[in-house]
Order: sequence, then C-alpha cells, then structure tokens
Amino acid sequence: MRILTWNINGVRATKEPLQQVLDSLDADIVCLQETKVTRDQLDEASAIVEGYSSYFSFSRVRSGYSGVATYCKDGATPIKAEEGLTGLLTNQKEEDIIGCYGDQTMFTEDELRLLDKEGRAVITQHTIRDTDGKECPLAVINVYCPRADPEKEERKDFKLRFYRLLQTRAQALLQAGSHVIVLGDVNTSHKPIDHCDPDDVEYFSENPGRKWLDQFLLDPHQTGDSGSSGDTLIGQSNRPINPNNQSDVASDQLDTSLDSSIQADNASESEKGPDGYFVDTFRFFHPTQRSAFTCWSTVTGARQTNYGTRIDYILANRALLNQFQDCTIMPEVEGSDHCPVRGELACTVVTAGKCPALCAKYMPEFVGKQQKLSAFFTKVKKGENGEEKSSQDSVSSSQGTSDGHSEICSQQSSSQSWENHSSESEGSSIISTTKHGQSQHRKRSASDHIGRGMKKQKTDQGKQGTLLSFFGKKTKIEADEKRKANTLDVTQENPERDVACENVVSSQSVHPSNSSVDVDDSVRKESKHAENDKSTVETKPKQNQAAFWKTVLKGPPPPPPCKGHREPCVLRTVKKQGPNFGKQFYVCARPQGHSSNPAARCDHFQWVSRGKDK
Repeated sequence: MRILTWNINGVRATKEPLQQVLDSLDADIVCLQETKVTRDQLDEASAIVEGYSSYFSFSRVRSGYSGVATYCKDGATPIKAEEGLTGLLTNQKEEDIIGCYGDQTMFTEDELRLLDKEGRAVITQHTIRDTDGKECPLAVINVYCPRADPEKEERKDFKLRFYRLLQTRAQALLQAGSHVIVLGDVNTSHKPIDHCDPDDVEYFSENPGRKWLDQFLLDPHQTGDSGSSGDTLIGQSNRPINPNNQSDVASDQLDTSLDSSIQADNASESEKGPDGYFVDTFRFFHPTQRSAFTCWSTVTGARQTNYGTRIDYILANRALLNQFQDCTIMPEVEGSDHCPVRGELACTVVTAGKCPALCAKYMPEFVGKQQKLSAFFTKVKKGENGEEKSSQDSVSSSQGTSDGHSEICSQQSSSQSWENHSSESEGSSIISTTKHGQSQHRKRSASDHIGRGMKKQKTDQGKQGTLLSFFGKKTKIEADEKRKANTLDVTQENPERDVACENVVSSQSVHPSNSSVDVDDSVRKESKHAENDKSTVETKPKQNQAAFWKTVLKGPPPPPPCKGHREPCVLRTVKKQGPNFGKQFYVCARPQGHSSNPAARCDHFQWVSRGKDK
C-alpha cells in the first residue's frame, strides 16, 4: 500500500487534468491539503475522477481558503468517511460515522465548531491486511493545520487548540483498537535539521508548536533508561536495506531490541498516558538526512536553491511501523509551493464494496438529483390522468389567458386613443398655421436649416483627434471656429441681439431656398477645413510623437547593480503593516538561499525614495 500527502495549493489550479496528476503520484490513498474550494465552487472534474472516490472538507469561513480532500483508488475504497475532528459537521447515519471523539470537555461547543469551521480535516477508515494475513482497521486523518500569523495573537492560540483537538481524536481512535496515520501539512518544522536557517538553535525548541510535537511524537533513536534504543518502537525486520541510505545501518541496529519490545509496547500503549503515541516515519528511515524540505517560498524563488522547511509529515502509531517500508520526499513534483511525501507499506488494503455516504459522487449536484428552487414554492398535485401538475402552473396558465385578453383590449383602446389624439393634434396644427400666417412657418424652416447646419458642424468637430493636437500650435481655422463659437455664446446671452437675429432671419425667410443654400455651403466649407486640418495632424511622423512622449513622461530609473554579483536588482514593495508599509526597495535578483551558497542572493538592500535611489 502507498499513501501520499501533498499541499496542492489549489485543486483547480493544476496544469494537467486532475486524473493525470493523481495517476502520476502513484499512490492508493492521496491526501491533498489547501484545496481552496468551497462546496459551491466544487466542479465535477474535481469531485468525480475516474478510478477514484473522493471525500472533501470545505471551509465555511470564506471561499478560496483552506480545505482538504482525500482521493482513494477503487482498490482502496474506505469503509467509512467523516468530515472534521469534532463530529459536529456530520449529518450521516450512525452506521456511517467513524466516532471515537475522545474527551472534549476541555473545549466549549462554540470552540469546537470554530475549530472545524475552516475545513481542515477528513478521516477515512480502511481495512488493511498485514504481511501475516491478519486484517485490522486503519484510520487515515488527512489534516491541514493552521498557520500561526505572528501579527495575530489569536491565531497562535487557534493553532495550539487545533493541535490539542487533533491529538485527542487520534488517541481516541488508537484506544478503540484502530491503527492511525496522521498525515498532512502540520505547519511546524520539528527540529533544526528540518529548517533551512534556524534563527537560534538554542531557543529553537521553545516554539509552542515544536513543544507540542515533542510530546506528540516519539524519538525513534532516543536511548531509554535501560540502555535499549528501542524501548518505544517495534522492529523493522521486513524492511529491505537501501545501500544508498546511510541511516539504514543505524535503523537495522534497532531491530533486535525493537522486536523484543513489541508485546510490551502493545500491552502498555493505552496505559502510558497521552504522550508519545506517534512516530515521524520520514525521520525513522532518514534520521540524519539534511536539506530534506517540503515547502519553499515562491516569492523569493527559494526552491531553486532548496532553501525551505519540512512541515509535511506522515505520522504513524508505533504498532504500525513494522508495516512501513520507506517514507520519501518527492521534490521533483512541481505545481505547488509544497512537494508530496509518500509512504510505502507492506500491507495491502481491503477495498469496501460500497463508497461511504460522504463520497462526493453522492452529492445531489453530481447524481442528477439537484433540486430546483421552484420546488420549494409549488405544491405538486396529481391530475385525473395521473400526471403531476403544480398549482402554480395552473394559476400561471389562467393568468396568462386573462393577461392575453386584457393585453388585446388595452392595445385596441390605446390605438383608438392614439388615433383620436393624432387627429386632434393635426387639426390644432392646421388652425395654428392659419392663424399665425406664413411668416411663422418660414421663420421656423430657416431656423431648422441653421440648427441642422450647426449640428453637423458640432458632429464634425466632435470626432476624436490625437492627444498630441492639444499640445501643438492652433491653426488659423481653429481660431476662426473658436471666434464663431464665442459669438454664438454672446448672442444667446444678449436678448436684444436675439431680436435682431430674428429680424434678419425673418427677412431671409422671404427667399428660404437661397438662405438654406448659403448655410449649407458655409457648413460644407467649415467641415472641409476641419477634415483637412485633422489629416494634417494625423500625417505627422510617429517618430516625433515618440520623442515628444519621452520628454513628457520619464520612465523609472534603471535598477542599481547588487554589491555581491554586480547584476541588476529587482524592485520589491513592503506589504507588512508597519511604518515602512508601501515603501519600495531593491534587492538582489537571485533566488533566496543560504549565505554559504554562492549561487544564492547576496545581502544587497537599498531603499527607494521618491523615484530616486538613496
């Protein structure tokens, strides 16, 4: 059996189809963290993968946040599956619940709901057959532990409380007689060897998260009081020796003393107290391997120099260690800021005949039983012929008939009223024309010609020109047009001049045809001049425009060279809240790495102030 954990950093963000990704991982049980998908965002391609059954836990806090998923091959279908650690999220039948929640009296109900609200755990229960042919239960806890934000004190407490809840549930499952594997992103590097650059080795273990790991895990190579190095572990006699791994020699030396303590450990496992139930399987097989990291910063490109931390684990209870053959880190698998960790066991999985109720393929939206919103507002009735007919449909049909009749009536009445109104308006217009005489009509027609000419002129002027024309010298035509526009504005503001204009127009209305021709000719001339001016501006060389913009807009100064490599720096911005928030600075463009690595970033740092380098 192969089991794998990977913080995928978005299950919908994979470059290849999800089935292809799962097949490439080559594991029977794949546990993914930070899926960043909520129930309403889950699509069929992520929920139903051919050859796998999937089990999700969704964040109920916000979308695109947290979330875990466990994919099991058809040959490793679990017996039961449950979302969360508290048991408060499950609404399944009692026979589908895993149970074994432990003593939760140290938590309030509100706190339990809050700890499970972010979608950080899924538990699947399997049946395994060991090398002796014995079948026993196995609980796989896929977990994504919270990150302690240094700027938010409440998140530190939240992380520690989540650790305590995880330990309570895992120990309860152990005491119920099941093997337990806790795997996922624990978000804490345990020892200095698991960190690329520990700040202070002397105080490294004082971190609260590391203190919790100290009491939750057993040191597989710690010597006991009796002088035996295997007082807390069982043997590895079935594990083949890897000649390329120096740690195998030390591990094999444990086998003799470990085998003798198997029975004693199994008998006292539930009596030793809450501490020391689980073992870090990677460090069990590779106790001295350095630079074995599972997480890197993508912002600084630290993966290129392997400048990271090991915060992804496969933790197993002591009695299951004799089935483990190896635990490896897979840094060659890309697509996330984490890499997978895979464990290999000698036992096999006994597949269940049916998927548990939590399986994603049973969700209403994926089985074709999604209910419509209208189903909650209609009352279904059976007609005489046995067909189902909703009361809303009958009401709507009757309303449609009555509405159609009323619509026809309203159309007829409106058409009649419109005809009456139009006839009345026509009659009134004839009377008004007779009363005021032909001079009124001629005056109106002349003003219409002028209005049309002005409208055409404004339309021609409203055509968009180049931005460069606003900075050039104004031509004589533009000055004349501006003078005419000012004259019109003054005419509108002076009522005495309006009367004079009306007299002029009325005198011109005696020969309306001649006045209209004159107006049209003037409009044509002005529009022709405007088009010629526009074509003159557009025919300017593009080189002059580029030179002009270079004088107006000056780009950012070139980045300074770094002190260590004399290479151009990169510009960064401070995003952390504080006095320097929003400030920009220059650093070396190379990826972050250890100071002893010549290919890594040098210590060049330079503030940027007001666009000028200090």
